Amino acid sequence: MKNIFIIPARSGSKGIANKNIKPINGIPMFVWSIIHAKYISEENDIICVSSDSEDYLSIAKKWGADTHLRSIKLSQDNTDVEPVLVEVCKNYKIEKNDNIILLQPTSPLRSKKTLDKYKSLINKNSKSILSLSKTYGFEWKKNSNHFVRNYKKRLRRQEMDPLYIENGSFYLNKYDLFLKNTKNNDTNRNDDVSKGVVLDEIESMQIDNEQELEIIDFISKKFNYQWLNDIFQDKKIKFIFSDIDGVFSKNQKTLKSNERIYSTLDSSAIKRWTNSNNLFFFISSETIPHSKDLFSKLSITDSIFNSKDKLSDVKKLQEKYILKNDDCIYLGNDESDIACLNHFNTSFAPIDANPMASRESQFIIEKNGGDGFLQDVINLII
Repeated sequence: MKNIFIIPARSGSKGIANKNIKPINGIPMFVWSIIHAKYISEENDIICVSSDSEDYLSIAKKWGADTHLRSIKLSQDNTDVEPVLVEVCKNYKIEKNDNIILLQPTSPLRSKKTLDKYKSLINKNSKSILSLSKTYGFEWKKNSNHFVRNYKKRLRRQEMDPLYIENGSFYLNKYDLFLKNTKNNDTNRNDDVSKGVVLDEIESMQIDNEQELEIIDFISKKFNYQWLNDIFQDKKIKFIFSDIDGVFSKNQKTLKSNERIYSTLDSSAIKRWTNSNNLFFFISSETIPHSKDLFSKLSITDSIFNSKDKLSDVKKLQEKYILKNDDCIYLGNDESDIACLNHFNTSFAPIDANPMASRESQFIIEKNGGDGFLQDVINLII
């Protein structure tokens, strides 16, 4: 038995443009579902992102997921998710007892505790699992132009039976059951065999509009922080390559002296990084006045300025210091950084980066360049 995790991430959302890649705590929304799938997956399981966008699929590959480019027919506004799952399944050799697991990208707040419950039910060979929200209340119905109550007695909350509602975060069906129900256009309704995991109010939140996006992004700063810590604890980063303008310095210069504006927060973070026996390299296409004095104070021993080809210069430094890609990160904010952002498995951009650089960066930090961006990155990885 194996699990096939499928994450549908269409690019053509009408409510929020490119909704599925909007950053939630610095990570594209649908990527959280990849992270969650990896947490409960086993060695032979499959994690696949299905999208109509090559850009989305490029992001998915960076995060270690399989990809499926949808047909035009299944990329429309009115496309149901079931035929997408069927199309994805055709790309794999699937046995009838395998699990088809749908993770909706608009539910990025899944806790480890909840995912452990899913995994426990999966390991018990459950035929069907869905995620639910529990609610209490007094139901009313609309009758022509007024409302009428739909309950007989007004009970106290502790006396009421809860109502369980599908929230769309997680669905599992055995492959044979999935195919049977798909033919009947009844994919996720397995009343006689379904197991459920009840999510709390925060985990049940979904993103369908700009307000919900802002709320969930705010909540995720605390809710998803442990996930980020775990990611970087596993990576064990020791070397940082960074652009200067718009990353270490602000995207502006003083009018009189043409000097760059640096943040003392970022300078202190770099000093803390290098004092921990880690290396830091600046790669810039610009000439940096007084760079030797400034960078010696930060214990930066090697950097390259006036670079005509940043990626080539980065590779020279990697060869000189024998640095593996997995041990390094790159920080950039402009088109000239794109090749380097793609070169490394881990890369960061500030919130005010060029949109093309943001798209190629693995993480977005919600600070402007030169205004605490480097400090936030180093706090994550040190």
